[in-house]
Amino acid sequence: MHAQAADETRQTVIAQEADALLADLVALRRDLHAHPEIGYAEHRTTARITETLAGLGLAPEILAVGTGAACDVIPDDWDSGDGLIALRADIDALPIADGKSVDFASVNPGVCHACGHDVHTTIVLGVGMVLVRLRERGLLHRGVRLIFQPAEEVSPGGALDAIDSGVLKNVNEVYALHCDPRTDVGHVGLKVGPITSAAERVLVKVTGTGGHTSRPHLTADLIGALGAVATTAPLLLSRRVDPRSAASLIWGRIHAGSAANAIPQTGEMEGTLRALDVAGWQNATRILPELVSQIVEPFGVHLEMSMTSGVPPTVNTAEGVHHLRYAAESMLGPSGVTTTEQSLGGEDFGWMLQQVPGAMGRLGVRTCGVLGFPDIHQPTFTVDEACIGVGVKLLTEVACSSR
Repeated sequence: MHAQAADETRQTVIAQEADALLADLVALRRDLHAHPEIGYAEHRTTARITETLAGLGLAPEILAVGTGAACDVIPDDWDSGDGLIALRADIDALPIADGKSVDFASVNPGVCHACGHDVHTTIVLGVGMVLVRLRERGLLHRGVRLIFQPAEEVSPGGALDAIDSGVLKNVNEVYALHCDPRTDVGHVGLKVGPITSAAERVLVKVTGTGGHTSRPHLTADLIGALGAVATTAPLLLSRRVDPRSAASLIWGRIHAGSAANAIPQTGEMEGTLRALDVAGWQNATRILPELVSQIVEPFGVHLEMSMTSGVPPTVNTAEGVHHLRYAAESMLGPSGVTTTEQSLGGEDFGWMLQQVPGAMGRLGVRTCGVLGFPDIHQPTFTVDEACIGVGVKLLTEVACSSR
């Protein structure tokens, strides 16, 4: 009973503190949203993070790459042998123009927070604020590390730089949330096992002699080669990789030529290779260069192909999901927890979960009852800002209740 009463007291304080901070956190999120920065250029964002944490009496440290930060919140009775629990937020924005008509729209042309990283950052900062107040009241009994990671949208991801900076040193568990516009605010989606997929960028460049379209026999069929790769490579790959891995090759950009009557000398195409599991990802990465080479050979072009090292699936441990579930049910009620499916999207938090057990949850950001809510990576992506308070309550309880 004593332990249960202590938990209830702590949870009540967390809820009260988070509610009291919400207006300030919304203002902070809007400031971050108005000043987005792409990967490894998040200097203003990093300054806001470190200034906020220092204002709480904490000692944040900027990561070795020059952006991003880590900061510990340590209670007086903490035994360093117990290890830390870490909470991670990604801080970078996307090179996408902001398409929203709001007074906190991006002031940086061609850059906006279209994936919710401004929300993630604000939530973890809010957790830091609540943890400090819990510590002052003697209600914090475990050391917590707050991680603000740069360049999540850059492949293979800034998580590797954060790890190299030592953010997982002495960490026993690590947790994160990601905005989910398919889930109503007030809910969190959980899944044991892979929750995201492996992802890798593929670039194909072809060159040929070029020439007049009236004499194609004197040129290399560069456009034909690109078209064959675009249509045939995904089909052949699906026959060479175990279908249970759901290897997916999708092209997002293709360019060649500038005139209707001239066969171009150069052309290129770029896309993403994704797979549900590591084995499928590795096999597809090994097989694809050979397939593309075989496809373009009859067209008489020269091929250059590169594959950018991607990210592994984000694999949630059963214990990590259990901790998220307990915290969510405690702070949101049993109805606040829902299931979620594995996404084919890539997430570099997977690198951290390869080092330390834990989990990522999908934070509902869709206003209840609203249909057609904008998806992530769209210029009009938005959130119901009540999700900030939800995330603060959830992750603070995760940090305090996890064993």
